[in-house]
Amino acid sequence: MSSNKLAEAFATASETDKIELAHFLANSLDTAEHAKDGARVREYVAAFDRFAAPRKGEHF
Repeated sequence: MSSNKLAEAFATASETDKIELAHFLANSLDTAEHAKDGARVREYVAAFDRFAAPRKGEHF
């Protein structure tokens, strides 16, 4: 999947979907201490939102 397709998917995903993915990543990739940290999950969701933001001249 190209980055544009990922960005488009994140742009149209619900907040619930992004939060569920963030929890999955935190549980799979982070240490046990970080995985349970709500701030860490919010950082992931914010990263999804930044990735989904259209770049200059780009349209989905």
